[in-house]
Amino acid sequence: MRVTVPSIIPLLGFVAVSLVPVTAVASDYDLFEAPFDSTRYVDSDQPMSLSEVLTLVARANPTFRALDLRRTAAQHQLDQAGLWLNPQFESEFENISWDARGFEESEMTLMLSQEFQIFGQRGARRQRAQAGIDAVSLDARLSAFDLFLDVKSRFHALAHAQRRAVLADSSVGLAKGIQDNITYRLEKGAALQSELLLARLEWQRVQLAADAAAQDLVASRVGLTALWSSISTDVTVRAAEEPDLSWATHRLAALTQAIDSSRSALTLQSQAQIIRAEHQLGAAQARPGITLSGGYRRLQELGINSLVFGLSLPLPLFDRNQGTRASLDAQLHSLEYEKLRVQLEASASIRAGAAVLTQLIHRHDVLDSTLLPTADEAYTTLQQAYNAGRLPYTNLLAVERALIELRFEHNDVLLAIHNQVIALERISGVRLQRDFE
Repeated sequence: MRVTVPSIIPLLGFVAVSLVPVTAVASDYDLFEAPFDSTRYVDSDQPMSLSEVLTLVARANPTFRALDLRRTAAQHQLDQAGLWLNPQFESEFENISWDARGFEESEMTLMLSQEFQIFGQRGARRQRAQAGIDAVSLDARLSAFDLFLDVKSRFHALAHAQRRAVLADSSVGLAKGIQDNITYRLEKGAALQSELLLARLEWQRVQLAADAAAQDLVASRVGLTALWSSISTDVTVRAAEEPDLSWATHRLAALTQAIDSSRSALTLQSQAQIIRAEHQLGAAQARPGITLSGGYRRLQELGINSLVFGLSLPLPLFDRNQGTRASLDAQLHSLEYEKLRVQLEASASIRAGAAVLTQLIHRHDVLDSTLLPTADEAYTTLQQAYNAGRLPYTNLLAVERALIELRFEHNDVLLAIHNQVIALERISGVRLQRDFE
């Protein structure tokens, strides 16, 4: 199935926020950047890279439309905050009595008044609305980044399920080959019936594991394709068998510098900006506006027409917003201590997560360099010895199981590494993986 690029769909994945400075730790990438790109060509009939999957998500996932509408709603709030108050029309009729003949002694006044907020109320309302826009932009940026991490998580889960299915089929073939060999040797009188029973049991065990791997593969495909389509397809992904982890290792040392720009810290900064805008609005509203009025008066009895002008200024004898401003001051101070708390938690989470990732990478290296080669060599040697009749099948079975378990463990460690990278990226907003292909 070939996918073309609809010209009406914009690139919605990059969500900018100007209120948060980007620190040096993110010199290669902006913090919380969601690298969605809807302009690429994708052939989903072929194994897809992560960047190609991101393209499909950018085109069809409804999250981007929802985020765009939220930003539009916030912009309308800013427009609303800049509107002037409506003028007011007043009319008065005096000296109208049932005893009077008609309206000979009546007085009529028509007035049009307009309140002018000249002491910063309008600007303060706009600043409060702008703080809301910044908060929505930050939330949209974080939401897009979360979606990006979700795509990565499901992508690597499917890659893990694909490798697991291949390993399971290989294990079935290995067990079947040994069973066939024992059957042949049993016919020649060179093997025991008990060895054949053990071989059949082992074949049945790995066959169950292969069935479970196949079901897991189906579930992983459904989970990934649900990000851009309601119909599950037999999609496959293309991921590196041995990803380059050196760049992620190099970046680990820089993560501790991202504490002030962690997810929690940015959220608190946004909240503080809103509170400061509320405080300024409360101070501005404590200063009254000026109302100017003008109109026309008619004295019917004297036949006199005149113009009337007025000025209205409320006397600010009482500050009716002092309690609100004091409350906002307390909230700001509270956020300062909350920021210290989240910085400590972010620092601890990053350090602990980095330690776990370092251990997983070390485990991966040991599996590649020592354990798997040793298990392969041991299996080959013992298989030759068994075929020569120099050792029982139980010894070969033990090393066969060890080899299979190490291969599955290697696959599991790769998935654990990707998940740990995602966990660190979610906290810090710093991408630890450079290559998407």
